[in-house]
Amino acid sequence: MSPEQRTLRIVVIEDNTPDVMLIRETLSGSAMPYEIVHFKDGAEAISGLTDASAKQEPLPDLIMLDLNMPKVDGLQVLQAIQKLDSLAHVPVVVLTSSLAPDEKQEAERLGAARYLRKPLDLYEFLDQVGTIVRELIPAAKEHAS
Repeated sequence: MSPEQRTLRIVVIEDNTPDVMLIRETLSGSAMPYEIVHFKDGAEAISGLTDASAKQEPLPDLIMLDLNMPKVDGLQVLQAIQKLDSLAHVPVVVLTSSLAPDEKQEAERLGAARYLRKPLDLYEFLDQVGTIVRELIPAAKEHAS
């Protein structure tokens, strides 16, 4: 299967349904075929990603991770992702409304590829998510050409 035909697999770990809908909206306007796997909290994400890794299911091309979630927070999820050899190379984009500089530093220390503060402006959010997907997923670059 050529890169142009491959479906991009994007894991979204986010407890805020409107944010998940915005990410879907951003991707729906692109030419690239995609699949979103959504986990609504950190515990569900760790369990689901660990199970998928153990079953050797297709790996995600990108993980989008909210920091402030119930049960297990995003930094703990990021730490768990980095411990899974099969996922350690998958780019993780941290999405947050937090302004705390220590959270950004910790996310970067734990291997986050990008740290995106959720803007209040809808169009800015859509633009930033689209740009990040094109930058971090090689197959997305080919679809954009």
